[in-house]
Amino acid sequence: MEKRKRKRGSAGLVILILVLLAALAAGGYYIWQTMDQVRTTPPTITLKGSPNMTLYYGKKYKEPGYAAEDAQHRNLTSSVTSEVPEMKNTGTYTIRYEVKDSQGNSATAERRITVTFPPQTEEGAERGLCVLMYHDVYDASAPPLDVDTNKVSTAELEEQLKFLTSEGYYFPSWKEVRQYLDGKIDLPEKSIVLTFDDGDKGFQEYGVPLIEKYDVRATSFVIGSKNGDEIVKKARSWNHIILGSHSYDMHKPGGMVGHGGIMTALSVDDMTADLEKSREQLGGAEAFAYPFGDTTPDCETAAEQAGFLVAFTTVYGSIHPGDDPYLLKRIRINGGTSLEEYKSEIGAV
Repeated sequence: MEKRKRKRGSAGLVILILVLLAALAAGGYYIWQTMDQVRTTPPTITLKGSPNMTLYYGKKYKEPGYAAEDAQHRNLTSSVTSEVPEMKNTGTYTIRYEVKDSQGNSATAERRITVTFPPQTEEGAERGLCVLMYHDVYDASAPPLDVDTNKVSTAELEEQLKFLTSEGYYFPSWKEVRQYLDGKIDLPEKSIVLTFDDGDKGFQEYGVPLIEKYDVRATSFVIGSKNGDEIVKKARSWNHIILGSHSYDMHKPGGMVGHGGIMTALSVDDMTADLEKSREQLGGAEAFAYPFGDTTPDCETAAEQAGFLVAFTTVYGSIHPGDDPYLLKRIRINGGTSLEEYKSEIGAV
């Protein structure tokens, strides 16, 4: 009986030991697994403020802040690196944040910044916007015999572009111009639009390189039947030229209004068909310049029906919110204009 009791006691002890060993093994495995999870769990980055922010054009970005910690809740905020892009233009930008812990685990976070213009103010509306009208350009070192006021020299144009860029002028898109006209936004105080009518050879050869050099936005109003295909092909290598319409085949005589352009003598349907053909050739132009500056209410209707955001005459003046977007003025820049005269034209003096 004693032997049986001893055997039972020994068996119980063995079982107990086995249970304890199993418990220790399970506990060790749990601890090992927990430590392994800690070693492999990435840190976290928490952004303060909204991950989606709006910044008004011209304002400096201020970081709302962020915090970071590893899996053991140790502070890693000072180790966070961020890439803040230059936000010089309107659009959406992404700021990327990254941090690594002592185990080499990393985490990232992103904040999106939309740069836009502020709502319109009375001051902004009263200020107005100058849309400049140029035509041809010639080489100042070899002027042609037929120089007239429609032609500006490379020296004059470069002097003007150098002034605008050195003074920090903004060159809005046509969508931004339309938003300004509709009273939705304020453009920067120093804003200006450059347009060149007809797409002449001189503009292509001498004007485009200067516009590219000074990194400004300009629109070439193209006569489709004259040189539209040629310009569309060349424009593939131009970075700063927007193509606008000067009609497909209505830049010719035949009317009785103004300078006698044929557009004013056509039906709304015929005008609209011409303008739609022009937009198709140019890839969806947003702005239109009436041939010779001649227009009637029917011409305005056709421009709107064809899908343009804005249309321009040759009437002198700046544009303001509330103006008819299909009957807009421009400021003509003639050859021989001094820099002081130019500044006066655009209200810079």
